[in-house]
Amino acid sequence: MRKISKIRLELSDWLYNAGIVGIANILEYSEKKFEKKLNYIEFDEKLLENFEEMYFKYFIDKYLKFTSWYKIVSFEDYIMNFNEDEIKEKDIEKINSYIEYTKKRLTSSSYKSGYSIIKFGRLDLLKEEKKLKKIKKTKKQTIKDIIPNIKGQLDIISNIIYFLKEDEVKRIILAKNIIYDVIAKFLKDVSFLHKNANKNDMYEEYKNYFINSIISYIHEDKNNFSYNCFNCNRKISKLSKPASYDLTWLNKIGVDMSRKTSHFWNFYGDTFICPICNLVYSCIPAGFTVVRDKGLFINQNSDVKTLISINSIAIDHNTKFEELEEKSYYAVSENLKQSVVENMEKEIDNIQIVKLDSNNDRRPYTFNVLSKNKLKIIYENKKLLRYLVNNYVKTDAGDYINVYSEVIKRLYDNKNQFDLINKLLYLNMNEKFTRIGNIKIIIKINNDYLGGIMKGKMISYNTIDKLQQLGFELRKAYEVKNSKNKINGISYRLLNALKTKNTNKFMDTLINAYMYLNKEIPIEFVDGLKDEDRFQTLGYSFLLGLQGESEKRDSNKENEGDEINE
Repeated sequence: MRKISKIRLELSDWLYNAGIVGIANILEYSEKKFEKKLNYIEFDEKLLENFEEMYFKYFIDKYLKFTSWYKIVSFEDYIMNFNEDEIKEKDIEKINSYIEYTKKRLTSSSYKSGYSIIKFGRLDLLKEEKKLKKIKKTKKQTIKDIIPNIKGQLDIISNIIYFLKEDEVKRIILAKNIIYDVIAKFLKDVSFLHKNANKNDMYEEYKNYFINSIISYIHEDKNNFSYNCFNCNRKISKLSKPASYDLTWLNKIGVDMSRKTSHFWNFYGDTFICPICNLVYSCIPAGFTVVRDKGLFINQNSDVKTLISINSIAIDHNTKFEELEEKSYYAVSENLKQSVVENMEKEIDNIQIVKLDSNNDRRPYTFNVLSKNKLKIIYENKKLLRYLVNNYVKTDAGDYINVYSEVIKRLYDNKNQFDLINKLLYLNMNEKFTRIGNIKIIIKINNDYLGGIMKGKMISYNTIDKLQQLGFELRKAYEVKNSKNKINGISYRLLNALKTKNTNKFMDTLINAYMYLNKEIPIEFVDGLKDEDRFQTLGYSFLLGLQGESEKRDSNKENEGDEINE
């Protein structure tokens, strides 16, 4: 009896890690048990039995609502609730729109290649597609006149939907949907994606190319093998299939070693991988989270469990890529542990946010690197950042600002938040943004980014609170003097001075404002003149209060926010 072998996959670079996460996702989704150690996963070879079915099922279930198959069959609900007595013009438009979409899909190359794989298909979808005709209504006709035509088209559609929902048809068409919508963004010209195999059964093709070679490989005697896998260093017998594979089939990653020999030392291509690594790379699409043409992977490689957990980002068919990106940043801060942060210098490397844009042929992958310092700021301000999630602001141009994403984006791009603070204050003065507490949160996060209390460069939270209160008291003094109408003018001048970093203009406006009340200006501003960033923090904190938010009221709001988001 042959001994069951264990397959161990150790963490490596971001690409290989994405493949490991992909395999882990597929096995977990199929409720297969495997071991997760600190820097590797390990599983029995018997888990590879029927892996091709698990592979496609994972993608199909995860991205079902993004597929054209789902959009076509979802029309069944409309047909079931169809009432000819209530039909209106907009119903005709809806049916025609659906017919146009369905005809286009049923005659697409991916669907056509799927028809030849379906065994014992009782319906010819290409013939059914020709029967589909848009509903036409002349000026002389009433809706009742065309109801027989509508019912006839709905019968054809029902027949098509019924056929598409049959198990074998669904299995093949959905696999085709997934291949073109998700997998082909990462892989090309290999196995079921090869131009000579795209009309073959994709499940069989995957099994033959990626699985069968592993089964024979792991039981071979490797003592006399002369070569090593480029990635994992396992022994391989020769530099050709099925003993080893190249990486040409990874989109914009692999190099064709037969044509691009100049990429290698002495024109000798040696980036061959073993059958096990070949399988890992085939699972890269399952490691990414894909929304339409874009994908995202977080390479947090401190340990396997965290790597898998941090990439478990829930999506639905309404999710936009920007929202996915926001969730990923949120996941990073949520998965950081206090012990890791305390020993950050020793325990973790920088975290990579890997983004795929399949529409960018020249440079599909881009990377945001989260350094240790940025991670520390994010972790220490985790509660404040949480309060900014799902806050959107409409600008004068009609666009929407996602406050959380904008703050995170500036942190990752190593930029301060002053332009965002200025923009939000401007919108507040124009009564288009009322959550002024959010601005104070951003000021505090920015204060940490600029150096924080520890480095002695910036100012304490108490000073920020005090400046806000001073601004609030100045406002109240103007109100008492029946000069409330002057506050807006003062605010705009101060805001413009901060935007242009014109400390002289700011101080002139401030001195005039206090002289009008016969009061002394706060000494904190004099100290702030020594440093531009420090002065801006003081100025924006003061403006918060001048807009009518006292430090005490604002603090209460922040506390409420923390409680809500806990």
